[in-house]
Amino acid sequence: MSLMLARRRIDAKEVAQLLGCSRKTVLNGKGGTSSLTRIHNGSQVRFLLEEVLQLMRKQEQNKNLSVRDLQSYEINGQSHTSTL
Repeated sequence: MSLMLARRRIDAKEVAQLLGCSRKTVLNGKGGTSSLTRIHNGSQVRFLLEEVLQLMRKQEQNKNLSVRDLQSYEINGQSHTSTL
């Protein structure tokens, strides 16, 4: 008996719902999903929930960094702060 916990697998539709994109985007490996492990079982493709959650966290961090970059920017050497 294995002591390793079973990893939950989800289909492309569930991945798409979590990431806010289409199922085809996930299946085509676009939108950052190319790094996800694909588990093929016949014609079905499954993804590891753990990896999808990590991708979601990474995308959220990148989004937060981008917003901060927009809030503080420089024009001709002068610092400007925008209010969003």
